[in-house]
Amino acid sequence: MILQILKLLLLLVAAPMGIGLLINNVMAEEERGIGSTYLSGFLCQLAIFQLVAVPVVFMDAWGFHIIIVLYSCLITIFAGGGIIDTLHCFRQEKLIWRKREIVPADKIEQAEWIVFGILLFFQLYMAVTRASFDGDDAYYVVHSLITQETDTLYRILPYTGLSTSLDVRHSLAVFPIWIAYLAKVTGIHATILSHTILPLFFISITYGIYYLIGKKMLAERKKALPGYMILVAALHIFGNTSIYTNTTFLLTRNWQGKSMLANIVIPSIFLVLLWLFEGERKQQEGKRILWFLLFVLNIVAAMMSTASVFLNSILIGVMALVLAFEKRDYKILLKLFLCCIPCIIYAFIYILL
Repeated sequence: MILQILKLLLLLVAAPMGIGLLINNVMAEEERGIGSTYLSGFLCQLAIFQLVAVPVVFMDAWGFHIIIVLYSCLITIFAGGGIIDTLHCFRQEKLIWRKREIVPADKIEQAEWIVFGILLFFQLYMAVTRASFDGDDAYYVVHSLITQETDTLYRILPYTGLSTSLDVRHSLAVFPIWIAYLAKVTGIHATILSHTILPLFFISITYGIYYLIGKKMLAERKKALPGYMILVAALHIFGNTSIYTNTTFLLTRNWQGKSMLANIVIPSIFLVLLWLFEGERKQQEGKRILWFLLFVLNIVAAMMSTASVFLNSILIGVMALVLAFEKRDYKILLKLFLCCIPCIIYAFIYILL
């Protein structure tokens, strides 16, 4: 059991941090931090899996073992490269972490952070101990389990266990295969991983994204940040107004690609666009890596759901118009269009198949 946990921490904590260092080293100094490093690494890790898994799904029905080898090698190379690059930058004094002025929180802020911590712990506790069953589990979780146990890729129908042709609708969104990868490498049953362990990571990552968004929006009102986080947590706790809200997916179905799209990918797009808006105003260095992150997010979106093909494009298109009008620079439209190319490519593949 201890070995399984260590393997999982290696894949979900150490590897993303190592990969994220490659992004962190070229980001603007204002955006550098543990949170942005982990998030960028986690997103790049998912994008790598999407680029590796989709071709294998189409070429080899029994190719799960190929995905395991290729993906493991790539994340090891990139994570190791991030660590080596960081050490090299420190030695060459190209990367300097400046001490930021830390203003001690007053008693009210401390109390607010404690309240938020209690609300977050409550959600994590309930997500693990009161794991709910959803009808989609019979498809997505079973797909992960079938892949873990049989080495097949979308060639066995989860509802019946019979052989079937390639499931075109879901074959481009390989998030269940990523869960199967974690299960296979760690030795943890895919169902246990989905319902008990991954919610701890996904809910925490979601709140980390909201924290980074709040940190950017409330840069001039830092004392309001804990209150903002309490509001976000309260909205999630009482957000089960229907079975279709992002809150419902986050707290009861977060192992599904639709939940990852609504709670991690789309908020991350807003975060990167906020960084880009600020970068355009201040002409910061490190803007190119933000465009790259937006490109990566479109790859990750395609990994989560085929619906992202048009949802992401519409969202980024609207924001492109706003940013272009604000800066009176219509080249921004072209840049954001190029960031949407992954979703466009996957849309064409889906139509052709």
